[in-house]
Amino acid sequence: MKYGSKHEAKQWSMDTLGHGGLVATIPTPFDDNLQIHEADLRAEVRYVIDTKNDAVFILGNVGEFYSLTQEERKRVAEIVIDEAQGEIAVIVQAAHHCAADVIDLCRHAEEKGADMVAILSPYFQAANEQAVEEWWHHVTDHFDIGTVFYDSPLSKLVTAQTLGRLSREIPNICGVKDGRPDQMWCWEAEREANYEIWVSNPLEDHWPYEMRIMKNPTLCCAWHNWLLQTPDYTPLRDYTDLIMAGKWEEGLAKYNEMEPGRQLLNEFFWPNYRKGVYVVAFWKYWFELKGVISGHKVRTPLLNMTKEEEVWLKTRVQMLDAGIASADKAALEPYPLQQGGDATAGRIGI
Repeated sequence: MKYGSKHEAKQWSMDTLGHGGLVATIPTPFDDNLQIHEADLRAEVRYVIDTKNDAVFILGNVGEFYSLTQEERKRVAEIVIDEAQGEIAVIVQAAHHCAADVIDLCRHAEEKGADMVAILSPYFQAANEQAVEEWWHHVTDHFDIGTVFYDSPLSKLVTAQTLGRLSREIPNICGVKDGRPDQMWCWEAEREANYEIWVSNPLEDHWPYEMRIMKNPTLCCAWHNWLLQTPDYTPLRDYTDLIMAGKWEEGLAKYNEMEPGRQLLNEFFWPNYRKGVYVVAFWKYWFELKGVISGHKVRTPLLNMTKEEEVWLKTRVQMLDAGIASADKAALEPYPLQQGGDATAGRIGI
């Protein structure tokens, strides 16, 4: 924690992330026995640093927090904090339906040197604003570390007015990740919070426009930060800095360079998402194809890739790397959507 108390958290967070900050969310890599792969996890952190991000977000939906034990979550946090060595801010998601476990995870993150934690509202038996507000006051009263309010469809979605009130009453609520996502809700929530916190729409596709409408724009959290960047080619960092410097046309031109990769991500993400399938295995496999990690298995309840999907994604990533992903779409093999799921499932959260 790079500040002294919860009363300093908001200002530190705003100074660090509130003016074009890039927060990369990473998966938790596993070995063939589905145990945490420490070397791969350290390699992910190093890659996020080398691709010029401002913070790394761990143990979120992408990080499979829901399939990890309390002790495993603490171990992941310890590894990431140790590897980061203060070079990049570390945000540890500490979501749990049990308040005592949330407090335990947040205190652990604080003690080990994390910079912020992220928390979901309770995802059981908190279906009204009063329950959410009382829970947040209770939990955050037990630690000083700055907190990201993750407003997700996994739990009770709050109004912008409730979010603003909580952020004014609780000194260590520093930022908001909107899991809907809804840019106008973000804009309204930022205003309700008197512009003392940052509020983020997590979709990179919308990021240039978020920078235009938000007073304190932050991109939290995206996988584009490492899938579509390399240490030698950082278009997301570049166009962010250009737009934040007022160079809109130059920034948008750099943003457009990423469109082939963005289209590839959307080609498999949204069809699965709408069927209730979260594609962490795909992102892990892409990371593996980059040579950063050594495997792409996920734990249940997530689904692993089929062989057909592996062949399809490997071919498309190779085409993207060769600069031919924008070829005639009629010549491209369509994504072989085979995963199960219910098109009405929803409630995954981004």
